[in-house]
Amino acid sequence: MKPSQIIKEIKEALKLSKKDIQKIYELEEFPLSIDRINQILNPKNKKEEVSYEELGVFLDGLISLKRGKIPREYPHEIILDNNLILKKLRAALDLKEFEVALIFELADFPIRKSKIKDIFRSPLNKKYKECDDKTLKAFLEGLKEFYFDVS
Repeated sequence: MKPSQIIKEIKEALKLSKKDIQKIYELEEFPLSIDRINQILNPKNKKEEVSYEELGVFLDGLISLKRGKIPREYPHEIILDNNLILKKLRAALDLKEFEVALIFELADFPIRKSKIKDIFRSPLNKKYKECDDKTLKAFLEGLKEFYFDVS
């Protein structure tokens, strides 16, 4: 999935306003203008594609917004893959294992609990499973249902 699509899906699921998104970036000392946020949410111009750095900062800011500011030190370059995106969302939203399973269920995405555990393992673990785009997309769809507001 493209980074802009992931941010847009999270925005819709959590019902974030553009000001909320701006605040999320500011929490990570990565200020963005409302114009740039509009470009992220409506990427009509392919030259203005969202970077994985912007997505990573957004996810870290979401964790800071939901759980409080945590000082971070990155000893090396981190590659933002689908597994890490899921880990960051799980951390930000303080989701328990059964809630993650429920989110997949809400998306009508059959997945074994053992595979969910394997997705969240360290890449160095022999049981680690790579999260593909289809699985990430299902999680984001289920997240919309999980946070559905009936009012």
